[in-house]
Amino acid sequence: MLANEIVPLDLSTPRATMNYYLKNMKAYKLGNNLGLEYAIKTFDGSYLPESVREVKLKDYAQTLITVLDRIEYIDVKKIPKKPNTDIWYYRKSKVHVDGDDHQVEISLQKFERDEKIVWLFTEETTKSLYHYDLSLRGKQTAKDVVYSKSIKDRLKEYLPPWTFHQRFLLLNIHWILLIIITLISFVFDRIVRHYIAVKAISILKKRNISFTEKQQNRLTAPFGIVTFVYIFKTLCTWIDLPTDALVLIIKACDIIFAVAMIMILNELLTVICLYLEDKARDTENKFDDIIVPLVRKTARFFIFAVGIIFIGDALELDMKSILAGMGIGGIAFALAAKDTISNLFGSFTVLFDNPFTIGDWVKINDDIEGIVEEVGMRSTRIRTFYNSVLSVPNGTLINANIDNLGRRRYRRFNTNLGIDYATPPEKIENFCESIRQIIIAHPFTRKDNFQVYFNGMGASSLNILVYMFWEVPSWDDELHEKHKFLLDILKVARKHGINFAFPTQTLHVQKDPGVTYSPEEVNFEMSKQVAKSLENERWHAPNRSSIDRLK
Repeated sequence: MLANEIVPLDLSTPRATMNYYLKNMKAYKLGNNLGLEYAIKTFDGSYLPESVREVKLKDYAQTLITVLDRIEYIDVKKIPKKPNTDIWYYRKSKVHVDGDDHQVEISLQKFERDEKIVWLFTEETTKSLYHYDLSLRGKQTAKDVVYSKSIKDRLKEYLPPWTFHQRFLLLNIHWILLIIITLISFVFDRIVRHYIAVKAISILKKRNISFTEKQQNRLTAPFGIVTFVYIFKTLCTWIDLPTDALVLIIKACDIIFAVAMIMILNELLTVICLYLEDKARDTENKFDDIIVPLVRKTARFFIFAVGIIFIGDALELDMKSILAGMGIGGIAFALAAKDTISNLFGSFTVLFDNPFTIGDWVKINDDIEGIVEEVGMRSTRIRTFYNSVLSVPNGTLINANIDNLGRRRYRRFNTNLGIDYATPPEKIENFCESIRQIIIAHPFTRKDNFQVYFNGMGASSLNILVYMFWEVPSWDDELHEKHKFLLDILKVARKHGINFAFPTQTLHVQKDPGVTYSPEEVNFEMSKQVAKSLENERWHAPNRSSIDRLK
């Protein structure tokens, strides 16, 4: 096994845990960053807040290996496999730091995780690392220990001792780094603000939307704040801050980030609504003038509502309980205005989801069918095919199944042609091929998906399936082309001597040998010629449709 390879997970004994930790940290020191990811599995992090758990465990893993490397080269074979107690101490002593004595220890404790016994570094171990590390500062790394290539560890060796003295809750080095991080974040804040300002002005000018300097600052400031907070939060996780301080910083950053995102969405909404209002003034439809302000107010309400939920989540508040306990008054109001609110949301669904537009042929829940005439705030009006007008509340459209037949690119035609049982197979084959050639030659049929086959034997007929699609824009055009297509089939049937069947009962009294057919061979060329002649007939016909003329 190579020195920088990851070892299999084994935390079953103190020896196994220590070996797993040391091997993975050795891999990390040799440049394999995954080593650190695996090494933190040897720590009990249950007492740490989830928001900082991974960050702090990585800090503890790096500090612990620094301490162990300065104490001695560890021979894992000397570590017991089955100690007599639930806690095994590698080191437990007192150290003198900053004029005071501090109790420190490095220990492993037995835990039960996922029905398995594991040995993990204890919480007391992580709490001891700060003073243990300070007490060993300046001491050389033990013999035969792999030297760390980490930039952070190298920098620590060159820092003067006073930087690790504690002042105002933090080490001096922490205060220095926080100032540097603040300056870096501020620089990126200004860069992003300037970039957004230039881009925003350029885009808005193209759309003839004027922006004052105050409005520009209101738009760009939140983007700068988000950048500042993101960089500040990220860099703070790299400087080994104490747990309490890091939790406070992350929580504050999350709150500021949520507020800034609310500001960004609010300002973007303002810009969009300015553009929509400008467009609405140019239209004759007064509905636009009403809907744009309504959309702005409603969207702003939702932005702030969602933002408050995220802020509460950052504060680790139980938002479910808070939302559930808003009060009887709010529930009563919501129940009283249920239908109104439902219709209002339904109108937003129609406006923004755009399931249909004026003039579309729609089918709603398989019981309402017609042409959309008008979309209002409360209801949508549909002209049925028996010329009545149905008003459908918009609230029902939220969960309705809407089949928009007007947006079909292809219109399906599916039928069965019943022909006489006395028809010979050769005639059936020629007849089917002729229909296929008609479909191929037709200018408004889908050429890549059609089926024409002898498909069944019915009670009174031999059935030929005709399954195809029309590529036409409207129902009128579909009917027109279907009419001509069926006429073509009748002409082909006549030329092939095909008789269409219909339900009858015939009593035969046979006195002669019966009707006989002359032999006929399959002739695709004749079928093509028949289809070609039909094509010539349709193009020279005086009653060609408007679609034919366009082609």
